[in-house]
Amino acid sequence: MSAPSETASARQRLSQAGMRDEDLAWLESHGWSDTAIPPITSPDDALAYKRRETLLNNAIANLGVTERGESLEGKLAAAMGARQADWRERGDDEEDR
Repeated sequence: MSAPSETASARQRLSQAGMRDEDLAWLESHGWSDTAIPPITSPDDALAYKRRETLLNNAIANLGVTERGESLEGKLAAAMGARQADWRERGDDEEDR
């Protein structure tokens, strides 16, 4: 779980970037932890993950590469991207059967 001040700052930046309350609540429900992001289970999930990843990246677009990678938003965006890659890979595996 992230520090309360880090979470509050991220929440503010994400709100300013246009993240909806439901997405902020979803992140909160997972403790603002990149390691707690669950696998994608449906096409609707995949769309939500893509939307969240985009907003997370937009919120930190003004930071340098290193700062982005170290930020809470950067870590969460990376986790979202990894879950999307897992989802696409799983879909490719199913098509091969």
